[in-house]
Amino acid sequence: MKTSLRIGAMVNIVGRLVLIDALILLLPMVVSIIYGESDWLTFLVASASAAATGGLAILATRHCRESIRAREGFIITAFIWVIFGLFGIIPLMTCAHPLGFTDAMFEIISGYTTTGASVIRDVEVMSHGILFWRALSQWIGGLGIILFMLALLPELNKSIGISMFNAEATGITHDKIHPRIRQTALSLWGVYVALTLISILLLWVGPMNLFDSVCHTFTAIATGGFSTHNDGVMFWHSDYVLAVLTVVMFVAGLNFMVLFNLWKGDVRGFFRNSVVRVFSAMTLAAYVSLLLSALIRGNATGWNELLLYPLFHVVSAITSTGFTVAGAESWGSYALLLTILLMTCGACAGSTTGGLKTDRLIVLWQNIRNEIHTTAFPKRMYVVRLYGSALDNSMVSRVAAFTAIYMLLTVIASAIITFFGYTFTDSLFMVTSCIGCNGLGYGATGVEGSFALLPDTVKWLLTAVMLAGRLEIFTYLVLFIPSFWRR
Repeated sequence: MKTSLRIGAMVNIVGRLVLIDALILLLPMVVSIIYGESDWLTFLVASASAAATGGLAILATRHCRESIRAREGFIITAFIWVIFGLFGIIPLMTCAHPLGFTDAMFEIISGYTTTGASVIRDVEVMSHGILFWRALSQWIGGLGIILFMLALLPELNKSIGISMFNAEATGITHDKIHPRIRQTALSLWGVYVALTLISILLLWVGPMNLFDSVCHTFTAIATGGFSTHNDGVMFWHSDYVLAVLTVVMFVAGLNFMVLFNLWKGDVRGFFRNSVVRVFSAMTLAAYVSLLLSALIRGNATGWNELLLYPLFHVVSAITSTGFTVAGAESWGSYALLLTILLMTCGACAGSTTGGLKTDRLIVLWQNIRNEIHTTAFPKRMYVVRLYGSALDNSMVSRVAAFTAIYMLLTVIASAIITFFGYTFTDSLFMVTSCIGCNGLGYGATGVEGSFALLPDTVKWLLTAVMLAGRLEIFTYLVLFIPSFWRR
């Protein structure tokens, strides 16, 4: 099969990206050194391996003058997450409490995709360097590896940068704040870093120390959910911590381009944004319904369990963060159903969250409404509007197709897992959690179980599901089209 893929140009770009990954791996090494831990050597080895690989790739393609195109951009975007994962597992496999290859790959992909599902049953025995690395991987993956690299590599500020941005960014449309893609990436990362610093300070003035504040901010702002303690956020028994994290998660569930415009003074546009309003309404409605369920069941004993815990759980589920509160699994069948629905829905496109996204739900609802109206009034014309503009039929069809594939993949993966003896509820919950990059556990993966106890085959399936969910499926599906690889 003939192909015109520009392999040399692709290898050169990947080499540059891997070199940056080598620098990133030095950060947790410094943390280990500060705490006097032996795991600093594992990060040095990982960084050196990445530097050597990236350097050799650049050296081997130093005479290549070709530039990559949209097709190569899709391939790089699809595989760079796995490539980063291969270097990211080195510390996890060679640290003082090492993981096997399967568990290490599951853990690092769960980190980069901000899923937060963990196979480490006792995180408190891990070194500060490893804990920081898990949190940092989520923070980098929050806005996206490619978006992070677009902000650092000026040579990607071309049409290829735009195609890579579109392949990784979530949502229906991918608008730019600035004409140049690199400036857009820098602006989004500026908002991201500013919110990160604010969250660190807010948590630090509470019961958390600086290390825990940084790690939990990284995972909250990235809606990832990794924690530095076995009890998660409940370790501090602090309503203040839950309140701060609730706000941080909710903000992280908003479109960062909308947040940038808000920072630039567009307050009216923020409150008039239909997606923000629907997302807020969905969150409030879910909270009220869960509150009513608690009152009817009579299983709330204090004001925090009646007011704060349900709100925290709802925001954590809809933003795909995956933080959990004590006793959530005992809230009954309605809470379980609501959690699955929230994990499926997701927050806003352009955020750090997973799921279908509120934007698509708005389009689906309008399309369903229009079809009903067309049945009654066939001669009238109806349009679907989003962000104040009418969407063409091809965009509406793409949303419908994405939703159908998303649900079909969820059902197929759940069915496969039932082959291994798990109940349909447990299988559906773990797949919904992973494809929505959520990380919440229930039943076999909940309080009495763990993702660590799953068979390796199931772990690899869920790893693939996490990657597909993070890159919103189409970026990987195009790789299975034979014509994509031909001339």
